[in-house]
Amino acid sequence: MTRAETLLIVNPYARHGETARLIPAIERLLSNLDHDTLVTTGPQHAMEVARRDGAGRRLVVCAGGDGTAHEVLNGLMHLDESKRPVMGLLPTGSGNDLRRTLGIPNDLAAAALTLTTGALRTADVGVCNGTYFGGSFAAGLDARVTAKAIQYKETTNRAGLWLYLSALLHILANDRSPIHVNVSFDGEEAQALDALIIAMTIGQTYGGGFKITPDAIFDDGLFDVCMIDPLSLSQALARLPFVILGKHTKMKVVRMSRRFSAVIESETPIPAQMDGEVFAETRYEITLLPNAITFKVPVRR
Repeated sequence: MTRAETLLIVNPYARHGETARLIPAIERLLSNLDHDTLVTTGPQHAMEVARRDGAGRRLVVCAGGDGTAHEVLNGLMHLDESKRPVMGLLPTGSGNDLRRTLGIPNDLAAAALTLTTGALRTADVGVCNGTYFGGSFAAGLDARVTAKAIQYKETTNRAGLWLYLSALLHILANDRSPIHVNVSFDGEEAQALDALIIAMTIGQTYGGGFKITPDAIFDDGLFDVCMIDPLSLSQALARLPFVILGKHTKMKVVRMSRRFSAVIESETPIPAQMDGEVFAETRYEITLLPNAITFKVPVRR
């Protein structure tokens, strides 16, 4: 049986299972694109399929949210660069921050059209402790928020910015303790510091639309770094609207920079998230791979 040049990987569980109901519509939208379809059955399946069946394809498309895209990206990044296909995205998940980063339309029909009429554009990829990420790494409060958002996603019908905002308000009220770490950027001497958040991003947003690094450019070969000092509850709540809108970068409690790499160490495991996947380690080694993956994106006007 001849393999199609395009592989479509669908996560039916994305956005509370809504993606499963969209599969017939997705197939109709892609009727003019010769493709094979694989519907995932559980965690890590999308990564396994992308790594096993993606080599030599022209295009691998993921239908789902940032978690699905994270898995597909990790699968593709394990392939030899000469066999690595272009990656496409049909955003049917809850947060869809990678969609925002790449400028892919939120409308499913428009996103599908991009797969055949769009342009190719390379993007930077981050790697931390052997795990690749296309959007963001963040240690501290953001990881606790992500973990709470995952819980809320399972128990409520919330999605997108509302989901993460609900989780953030809960964590701010109950667990905003700072992380105590030693941080070294770009091979410089390590500095001991207390921080509420240490975020290193490729795109401008995470958490369904929080503009944590509003000036980030996804192919400039650098992470945008946002570090926020410890805050009281009242201080955090007063600044929250500015963070959502990306108007926080000049505040005294915020330190912005652009970096290529970092090592973050702590005596005890600290929470971190990569593209919405939660980790707890005592050491994180983060570096950037410039222009490491090619995406199908809308043509720039």
